[in-house]
Amino acid sequence: MKKILIVALIIAAFSIAGGLPSAAHTGVLIKVTGADSMWARIRSLALVYMKNHPDVDVVVYRNSLVDEGMKALIAGQIDVAMASRKITAQESEAAKVKGLQLEEHLIGYGGIVIVTDKQNPVDELSVDQVRKIFTGEIINWKDVNGHDQAITVFKSGEKHPGTLFFVENDILGGVPITKSAITMPDFPAIIKEVAVTAGSIAYVRMREPFPRPSARTKSLKIKRDALSPPVRPSRATIANETYPLRRPYYLYTVADAGKEVRSFVDFVASQGWGSQLFDLF
Repeated sequence: MKKILIVALIIAAFSIAGGLPSAAHTGVLIKVTGADSMWARIRSLALVYMKNHPDVDVVVYRNSLVDEGMKALIAGQIDVAMASRKITAQESEAAKVKGLQLEEHLIGYGGIVIVTDKQNPVDELSVDQVRKIFTGEIINWKDVNGHDQAITVFKSGEKHPGTLFFVENDILGGVPITKSAITMPDFPAIIKEVAVTAGSIAYVRMREPFPRPSARTKSLKIKRDALSPPVRPSRATIANETYPLRRPYYLYTVADAGKEVRSFVDFVASQGWGSQLFDLF
């Protein structure tokens, strides 16, 4: 009996968390999908929203991509698309063909953190130096006040297309990451590899675990330009706009979305993009 009760509680929690809509629910259903990197934050906010709006059921589907979310929105299959990048020209054209006008809702900023191995004497880089390293223009640490040592670049793969898209288009100015970069499946794998690879460098998301003092990796301070002070990445420096590698997060809806959808999106935007911990119950 105890095992049955536990299973029942898990199923109920999964339903509330946005895995499945409740079969008994007869209120308004809002379907959300897209960038899986946004799932935890949006799902948590959906829980808070539903607590205060019992007539609304917000289902946040996970294990999807930005591209898939935008396609589903344009096809009329969902109400809200989560996007860790801006809409592309192709997506705008696809919506236009369908006779749709899409609305963009900026909900806050995350950050891109540049990490290297802890033995590297370099502690800071300018945005321009970051661009030159990741595009392959700079290939030796001696050119950025480091040792005479080759630079090994790591990048994320298809599991994080939104992050790669942002890095190449917004940080690197539309230039692809160097072909010599080593692709890793996810950010935890990148951090582990940087820790054991001398002279390595990579980008990770702010949400990834920050290196502890005893760790073999470190995050670099970033300068907006050669004359600016170096700034360490943190939630505070992203919020006050002093850290330059800020990354926007968006929700997209159709322009004529219903009032319930607009209310939910406005609530998410009012909460911003910060801690994912909430007092839910």
